[in-house]
Amino acid sequence: MMTAAQAKEKTMEQITQVAKEFIINYAEPAIDEAIKEGKFKATPSFEGMINPMITGAEVVRILTCDHGFEAEHVYYDGPNGCANYILIKWEND
Repeated sequence: MMTAAQAKEKTMEQITQVAKEFIINYAEPAIDEAIKEGKFKATPSFEGMINPMITGAEVVRILTCDHGFEAEHVYYDGPNGCANYILIKWEND
């Protein structure tokens, strides 16, 4: 049987993989579309992602640390509506 530390490591590997797939499949096309429209930000939806708070933090980490974007996971679920997307900016570079 694996240890708790091994289980945690495998979970984090899975979250990182999902985050990378999100960037390739959703963030990159959203950035390309924003560029075509002359915009300096993109907001790909993050709906339906596994464990959105932790996975969103990993997406933000990858976008900021590895790719140099400003990024923020916007998540709100309350009585006045809901929002779940990644805000990506590149204007202030």
